[in-house]
Amino acid sequence: MSPAAALPRYHFRPDPPSLWDMARFGVSDPASTIPAAILTEPAVQLPGQSSGAPLIIADPDLAHEVLNDRAGSFTRNTLMRRLLRRAWGEGLAAAEGEAWQRQRKAATPAFTPAAVSGRLAAFAEAAGTGAREWPLGQPIELTRQVAPVIADIVFSTLVDGQGMVDNKAVAAEMPAYIQRIASFSSRDLLPLPEAWHDWLSGIASDPAVQRMRVLANRLAATRGDSGAMIALLKGVGPVQDNILGLMPAAMDTTVSGTSWTLYTLAQRTDWQAQVAAEARECGCDFALDRLPVTRRVVQEAMRLYPPAPLVVRAAQKASEIGGFQLKEGQPVAVSIYAMHRHRNHWDAPDSFDPDRFLSDRSSSRPAYLPFGTGPRMCIAAQFAMAEMTVVVARLLADLELAPVGPDPQVTLNVTTRSATGLNVVAKQRS
Repeated sequence: MSPAAALPRYHFRPDPPSLWDMARFGVSDPASTIPAAILTEPAVQLPGQSSGAPLIIADPDLAHEVLNDRAGSFTRNTLMRRLLRRAWGEGLAAAEGEAWQRQRKAATPAFTPAAVSGRLAAFAEAAGTGAREWPLGQPIELTRQVAPVIADIVFSTLVDGQGMVDNKAVAAEMPAYIQRIASFSSRDLLPLPEAWHDWLSGIASDPAVQRMRVLANRLAATRGDSGAMIALLKGVGPVQDNILGLMPAAMDTTVSGTSWTLYTLAQRTDWQAQVAAEARECGCDFALDRLPVTRRVVQEAMRLYPPAPLVVRAAQKASEIGGFQLKEGQPVAVSIYAMHRHRNHWDAPDSFDPDRFLSDRSSSRPAYLPFGTGPRMCIAAQFAMAEMTVVVARLLADLELAPVGPDPQVTLNVTTRSATGLNVVAKQRS
């Protein structure tokens, strides 16, 4: 494929949605109701505000106001709280108030620069094993190949697998598990007890959910005092809930970001060659300061394909933001995907240009929030960036990737995915 060929992108609807479209898709696939005006406007109010339709934001200043500066005025809405409860129980990401502060403080040492630096060798080792196991000369779907590599990292650095975890099985199970806990429909708007919503959604009886819960129970019951991150939460938060929540949180977004980076490099062979050369110069010593090109490539891929494309909050009281009036309880959705491609904030926003992340061009990236911002910003942001950088470099030190059909069809439902997969052919790099 020519280096100038267009990269796959999500196509926002050309016109505002009808009330009927809002009723059908506003809960199950909210991104599908967002009009393309969000790429040129700071915010767009969707139809049906009186019945709870969200205000969509793509302006960085307004996003900071919602997620950071006025954090006390905007809290998680009902559906986001439900999703996090299903994933994390009373663990770190779902906790509120003092319980959240206590758990976040306890977990923070696992994600300091020094702690992350100490994990780089584990990242490279997992990727090296993965590279040796990738099939050559035949079409492969990247997320399926990347997932076992990331699972290996999760169960060696964040959760002590203690030799009890089949990384490939967990990686294969994770998409079905996430699909079950993250699926919503219009019935989720009904004022029913949470247990009823879970029952109607089939959460408890789902085989993937049951297997993940059994695994979390087993690991929590036999956990040791290893250096894994989860050990830091011993006696601070519910270990079982934190294991259960950490598995998809640490796997899904990283698998997505790594896979999109690799696919983009498969389309941009000039940049792929630069990453491979940089990786080979590292030999067996992968350090972030030796991977500046790869880091910029990952940053740019995360701009084009942010794993969390939509962050939703709710107004705690009637207020105003950016000239828009908000009702109490009204959802406010920050479209990270649209912000990262906004015509007013980026030059050539749909183009792949890792050099926009050079330090002397820092003013060209005012709207970059792949890990969110504010008090609830992803605690593992530095860990994830380092992990993706080393994994991409180590894989491409051995493998050369080329895209094959079908072409990706980008969706923004829960995470930035391709409905048709991210398909490549790998060969041994000479």
